[in-house]
Amino acid sequence: EIPAWVTIPKGVEPKNLPLIVNVHGGPFTRGYSGVEWGRWPEAQFFASRGYVVLEPEPRNSTGFGARHFRSGLKQWGQSMQDDINDGALHLAKEGLVDPKRMCIHGGSYGGYAAAMGVVRDPDFWRCASPFVAVTDLVVKMTATESDAPAEYLRTDVRHLVGDIDKERPMLEKYSPARHADRVKVPVLLAMGSDDRRVPIVHGNRFNDALVAAGKKVEYVVYPGEGHGFNKDANVVDFYTRLEKFFAENLR
Repeated sequence: EIPAWVTIPKGVEPKNLPLIVNVHGGPFTRGYSGVEWGRWPEAQFFASRGYVVLEPEPRNSTGFGARHFRSGLKQWGQSMQDDINDGALHLAKEGLVDPKRMCIHGGSYGGYAAAMGVVRDPDFWRCASPFVAVTDLVVKMTATESDAPAEYLRTDVRHLVGDIDKERPMLEKYSPARHADRVKVPVLLAMGSDDRRVPIVHGNRFNDALVAAGKKVEYVVYPGEGHGFNKDANVVDFYTRLEKFFAENLR
């Protein structure tokens, strides 16, 4: 079983509604870890616009036992992605959401899952909005601009995500930026210019690949922002863009 939060819009019949799947970062954390008041505000923001919001805890999330965590080792884009899809399908089976109106959203690892979702399952989603997103697993292992310690790249990450020396074909296969030609739906991609955790090269590569493949992509880079957007003007701009993006694609 995959734990998840589901937020339902207020004042509407809970039937056949559009869905936003919001995937947390990490992925080696849990969705609401350390949130003082209990919830991130994104779910309420999206729900107030009429969307059901699913926030899954796919395998490799922490806080749900060793088996849940370990079953996600080296499963980026694979069984972890299955968990996300299965959550959406479960809500569709219950009749709560319309399976033809589902978009995937997230930042950092969640941004990876959003990008990989529309690469791996191009007919499943209506749109994707990855931000501060990992888009190339090979680059993740080798980017000199990253603040990831060299020792971490040499040791832990090889067990968590994949071994760059022994498993490079797997890492390439599950890198969205290397398979942008498979995307069929609109993408809203946002990055911070000064991100050290996920350097902007990830956004540039995915955007360039989408443009080269003739795909519909909106790419925004926020100057002076890092791994997340904190300046008031940028936060307002980002969520204004998201609101418009989902309204256009989840009618």
